[in-house]
Amino acid sequence: MILSKGTKATRWLEFTFEPTGEPIRFPMGTIRGLGDGPRLVVSGGMHGSEYAGVEAAIRLYHEVDPAAISGTLEVCMIYNLPAFQKNLGFVVPQDGKNPGATFPGSLTGTYGEVMAYHMTQSVLSQADAYVELHGGDIPEALTPFALAPVTGDAEVDARSRAMAIAYNLPIVVSRDTSDPAKPARSGFATAALRGTPAILVESGQQGILKMSEVETHMVGLRNILVHLGMVSGQIVNSVKRSFSSEHLATKSDLEGMWYPAIAIGDTIQEGQVAGWIRDYFGNDMAEVKAPFTGFVSVVRTSPAVSAGNVLWEQDRIVGHEE
Repeated sequence: MILSKGTKATRWLEFTFEPTGEPIRFPMGTIRGLGDGPRLVVSGGMHGSEYAGVEAAIRLYHEVDPAAISGTLEVCMIYNLPAFQKNLGFVVPQDGKNPGATFPGSLTGTYGEVMAYHMTQSVLSQADAYVELHGGDIPEALTPFALAPVTGDAEVDARSRAMAIAYNLPIVVSRDTSDPAKPARSGFATAALRGTPAILVESGQQGILKMSEVETHMVGLRNILVHLGMVSGQIVNSVKRSFSSEHLATKSDLEGMWYPAIAIGDTIQEGQVAGWIRDYFGNDMAEVKAPFTGFVSVVRTSPAVSAGNVLWEQDRIVGHEE
């Protein structure tokens, strides 16, 4: 979309999934400032039931005055609109795939892969910086954190990390995305591997729209605009950060019921029992142990669990701010 300087507008970015004729639609908002500057892309709703990120994206578009910024702000309010409309967690309903594992996408792939292809080609490829908003899906309790990809490009990695620190969240994770044997398939990592500084940020939980968790995102997004020189102002720095060198999800091998023995904010020891999987009659099937000593940042709060579901996520903390 081409806008005059000092203007803003919303639109539908629309495509067609050729095998079925289904529409692929992204609600977008573009703000072009009066002055020159970077192009920042912000997206909400990668997972359709992560409402804090969706609401923050919408509010950001309405809050920013085009007369007060330099550069261009491009906002995708809800990336995974089909899941949002169906109150569905984690996946794209048309193909059952996690949209955070489909990038850079394929024009000849499944519905979710074609979505990712169009977002990559039409939006992310034009970005100078990218913020991917998440908000804690239906069965997740979490502590807010920021993920900065580590690609092996020192300049890009430093800029991504600086964005993660500026977002004002209590945990900053450096995630290695440089291993070609394990190609990164998330939107933010794909952007970073292509030379665009990018972060994934989490605030919100359990598929609930809670305004205080939306405001956590808003503080971070305002900080990013200041950090990138797009608006004037002071960066809010109200947290003491812990730094993580590894963010690991432990997944279930079984179908059954999950009974956690941990909570977000706990520090668990390597080998400690973090919970149990029981069958539908209440019989123990397995105890699940921590793979390393770390900080618990995400816990599955739903007892229903299938093989491959995340039970909890933890961080290997390697330092703290003074």
